[in-house]
Amino acid sequence: MRRVLGLTKIILKRRVYVNSINHTIHTFSTKADLQLLQKLRQETEISILKAKEALVINKNDYEKALSWVLEDAKTSGIIKAEKLRGRVAKEGLIGVMIHNMINKEGFLSNQRGAIVEVNCETDFVSRNEIFKQFVAQIASTSLLLSLEDSSSSELPTIQNIPLNLLKSSPLLPLPSITNYNHNSNTVEQSIGELIGKLGENITLRRAAVVTTKDSGKENSITIATTGGYVHGGDELTGKIGGLILLQSSGETSQQQQSSQIITKLARNLARQIVGLNPRYINEENNIRFDDGVDDRESFLNENVLMRQTSLWGGGSIRDVMKQTELNTKLQLKVLDFVRWECGEGIEKQETNFAAEVMKQVGMS
Repeated sequence: MRRVLGLTKIILKRRVYVNSINHTIHTFSTKADLQLLQKLRQETEISILKAKEALVINKNDYEKALSWVLEDAKTSGIIKAEKLRGRVAKEGLIGVMIHNMINKEGFLSNQRGAIVEVNCETDFVSRNEIFKQFVAQIASTSLLLSLEDSSSSELPTIQNIPLNLLKSSPLLPLPSITNYNHNSNTVEQSIGELIGKLGENITLRRAAVVTTKDSGKENSITIATTGGYVHGGDELTGKIGGLILLQSSGETSQQQQSSQIITKLARNLARQIVGLNPRYINEENNIRFDDGVDDRESFLNENVLMRQTSLWGGGSIRDVMKQTELNTKLQLKVLDFVRWECGEGIEKQETNFAAEVMKQVGMS
């Protein structure tokens, strides 16, 4: 009797084993549909092997395969993020985004802007197109917070965004993208997924937005125009970025006629800030001279924006502003500016390469 029971158990085990093998063979004998494979890779930017695995497991059901990929990306990102959390991310990009507003009179008014810094570990990843677009998307998302908070301040200003607020916001597409498939991921969740894709620690370090609003009477209006510029990259991201707020006051008709001139001036001023790195707007600021400075005039000419020589000609920035006032019949004033350089203030850890390798292979 015992022998019969023993043989029965062995037979049952073999059947389970054979059925498992048959299921595996059937699953992986399914071929991925080439058109669906191409579509899945274009939409998710995953590797061809991962896309094929998703389609094969889900028997070429595209929606199920897409859900599988998204869930896998979240899981992989969370695991990798935990492993890489302590590693220094000093490289990366500055992202700058400007939003053009059209006021009720029908002309360009109150361009709002945002600037962000997103860090990664290597310059190689910072040059990756996926990373570049991600930084630009965070800047675009920051603009929404700017629009929501634009009435909270009486005076136009550049304000820091609390990072927990930005991280909990849904990641938005670039303004130029119209066929965006929204997946409801927050900025923080998207960072985790990007870590899973690129394999490096990625951090959102800081973000700031411009808050402005029109003010004035019936025939006169005050407008704050935002200028933005990045250097060392493309149009939206780079290694150094700047934002500036330029206020123009005058008759509504003059504002309308001069809107393009003021917009161009604001961008040139942002380029000036990125290129020559002034510390102060004018002499009225609380200027602190560096220790050991003997020639204070030279120090002021170098560090005060209004006294710097214009990069595009026309004398000093003060001279350029006065000439523009004469040409447009508007009163101009620089209200605020910021200049960020990627990785500034982050100390790079010195690591023992051999010890790091030994640690990764479990020999230390």
